[in-house]
Amino acid sequence: MMSRITRSVLVLASALLVSLVGTSAVATAQTAPQGHTWHLEQFDRTSRMCVQQGPDGRTHASYFFFVVSGKWATDLEFGMRDLPPGWTATEHHLPPGSNLHDSDGSIRVNGFVGVQGPASVPLATYRAHIWVSDGTVTETLPTDIIVTTESWVDCMNRG
Repeated sequence: MMSRITRSVLVLASALLVSLVGTSAVATAQTAPQGHTWHLEQFDRTSRMCVQQGPDGRTHASYFFFVVSGKWATDLEFGMRDLPPGWTATEHHLPPGSNLHDSDGSIRVNGFVGVQGPASVPLATYRAHIWVSDGTVTETLPTDIIVTTESWVDCMNRG
């Protein structure tokens, strides 16, 4: 039985499926066996989230979006690892299906990972990774969680 939160997340994901143009290289993968037909795509720029450091007790929550392209016949499990201390991420799956590039090169965003954690972690850029796995092959995509004292706008416009 699906919880109300899971249903809400799925509804939100459905509402946020948008086209992206200009995805580039495929993310890092373990050795892919012959017949591997899906890929976690790397955007032109590493995904990032800026968190203004705050006092204990304040939490920050957001989402990282990703694209799996190709075709797959089994569930693709996904989540996020290498998070800042005390942070958590949702884990879920994409059901069997496909997501192919349109003739103009665009493709639909078909996944997102929710993350949350304390804003009181040490100032740093944490290199986290979205992972997607079919049980045999796991591909990862780097993401940055930047805990800073600067404004969100200044942080997001850096680099």
